[in-house]
Amino acid sequence: MILLLGVAGWCYCVFSGDTARTWRALLVNFIFFTPLASGMIVWPAIAIISQGNWARSLERTAFAGLYFAPVSIAAFIVLWFGHSHWLSPDPPQGFWLNSKFVFIRDLAALGVIWVLGTAFVNRARKGTPSTLAGWLCFAYAVVFTLIGFDIVMALDPHWFSTLFGGYFFVSGMFAALACWTVLSILPGIASAEQRHDLGKLTVAVSLLTAYLMFSQLLPIWYEALPKEVRFIIPRLTEYPWRYVSIFLVLTIYLGPLVLLLTRWSKRSPAFLTAVSLLMLVGLWVERWWEVTPTLGGQLTFGLTEISITVAFIASFMLSGIISFGREKL
Repeated sequence: MILLLGVAGWCYCVFSGDTARTWRALLVNFIFFTPLASGMIVWPAIAIISQGNWARSLERTAFAGLYFAPVSIAAFIVLWFGHSHWLSPDPPQGFWLNSKFVFIRDLAALGVIWVLGTAFVNRARKGTPSTLAGWLCFAYAVVFTLIGFDIVMALDPHWFSTLFGGYFFVSGMFAALACWTVLSILPGIASAEQRHDLGKLTVAVSLLTAYLMFSQLLPIWYEALPKEVRFIIPRLTEYPWRYVSIFLVLTIYLGPLVLLLTRWSKRSPAFLTAVSLLMLVGLWVERWWEVTPTLGGQLTFGLTEISITVAFIASFMLSGIISFGREKL
């Protein structure tokens, strides 16, 4: 019911409200939930490759991401119908950013990651597919680097950043880790030691995410690159987006380092869950922060954003219910 109400609210906004804003809201949720859901499948693959045996009893909670695949594909197909509201019709890159070519190759890339994810989950239920785990990790990095370039960086076809694709897929893995942590704690599956490991991993991935953002901004500053500074100016100097930037620094980039500094904070189920939920909220805001200023949108939050976000959350929760029922957690 909540899912249907969310979709109905978004459809109402499409036909009666700010049409460009409604398509931006759908885009923001697609680029947040799709890397998150597929990244949840990748974390058990990373654990297998690195011989992280501590995660074996938690990997089935991560498989919930697999059941989000139909929603991810459907949302991307729907985005095609509104691409004129957010994708440049005449990019200087020519054929490479032709809207049809972008959607064909990115739809194929999504198909690859979900097919590999399905194969990995099916084999991981029976054993330890090390080789397939390696290919899944490689595919995730390639697919979401491509989508970061094609769907987010291409919103401004005159902005270039070779690091943005890497930042995009790593921040997606950060969101996936936060969600995996919540899904492992709430049913009471994760032990104190496992919560401690998840907390340490959260701190490490948050620092990697912050490092990649800093590495992207530092060369723009000391080289004074005019084609790249156009991303920074509205977000760091213009009101009110600079306050959103400060919020992101204090939450997703530096928050875990402070909030999860102590041993207690990593082992406490309630505290670690609260921090993980804060990271998910912050990373959703970060996706919104990536998209909206580029397209000239305002810092507004209303029915348009709430309806489609609620629909995606309900879809993800339904995916989790289906997964937990199948895995018999």
